[in-house]
This record gives sequence, structure tokens and C-alpha cells, in this order.
Amino acid sequence: LGKLTQIMDLELSSNQLTSTIPSEFGNLMQLATLYLGNNTLTGTIPSEFGKLSQLTDLQTNNNQLNGTIPSELGHLIKLATLFLGNNKLTGTIPSELGKLAEIANLQLPINQLYGKIPTELGDLMQLSTLYLWNNSLSGTIPSELGKLTQMMDLELQRNQLNGTIPSELGNFVQLATL
Repeated sequence: LGKLTQIMDLELSSNQLTSTIPSEFGNLMQLATLYLGNNTLTGTIPSEFGKLSQLTDLQTNNNQLNGTIPSELGHLIKLATLFLGNNKLTGTIPSELGKLAEIANLQLPINQLYGKIPTELGDLMQLSTLYLWNNSLSGTIPSELGKLTQMMDLELQRNQLNGTIPSELGNFVQLATL
């Protein structure tokens, strides 16, 4: 599949696919959508995905993926949707995700992520949905998230967050779920 350099949409979700995600997918330079969710894929998310400069939608949710979230995903400046939830991902949320200027929907729930919520996520001005629930995130809720005036759905439950709820979250005038 890595030789299909003109392919724009690769939709393989909701099947019974097994094995790992081929790193050769990083050669699909015209790819705009990559749907691999709802399978039984294992292994890691290839760092080569960071080369997919046209990618707007990446969904690998509901698999058995492990390892860390590649910091290279922060290079995907056209990315609007990133669904990595319900896997076995570990490590911290890369601060590089704060460079995803077009991201509107960022979903990382039901993993084994730990550490602090990166303050850089407060730079994602298009973000309307942020799901980080059911991980092992710790520390305080960053006040920087209050800059996200498009936020409609923020879900942080089932973590190990502490401290106070930042008053800046009151800037979420469109918020429907907290």
C-alpha cells in the first residue's frame, strides 16, 4: 500500500484487521483521511505519519495499539480530527500536539497516558472537543485551556487531576459538557 502515492482516502475502519500499522503508510503523501479505527491492530503508531502533510483526519481508535503518541504528529498542520482513544497508549501527551493549528476534535480517552496536560493545548484555537478521560493524567488543569473559545465538549473525568478548577474555563461560552 505504501506505493499508492496518489491515494487521498484510506478507509479501513470497522473490520477485523490484525497486525501492526505499516510504516509505509508514511509514504502516502496525498493522504487526507486515514481511518483505521475499530479493528484489532497492535504495535505502535508509526512516527512516519508525521510526514503526511495533507492529512486532515486520523482515526486509530478502538484498537490494541501501544507505545507512545509520536511527537511527529505535531507536524500535521492540516489535521482537524485526531482519534486515538480506546487503545493501550502510554507515556505523556506530546506538547507538539499544541502545533496542530487546525485541530477541532482531539480524542485520547481510555488509554494509559500519564503526566500533565500540556499547556500548549491552549494554543489550539479551533479546538471544540477535547476528550482526555479515563487515563492517568495528573497535576492541575491548565488555565491556558481557557483561551479555547470554540470549546464545546471538554471531558477530563477519571484521571488523577488535582488543584482548583481554573476560572479561565468560564470563557467557554459555547461549552455544553464539562
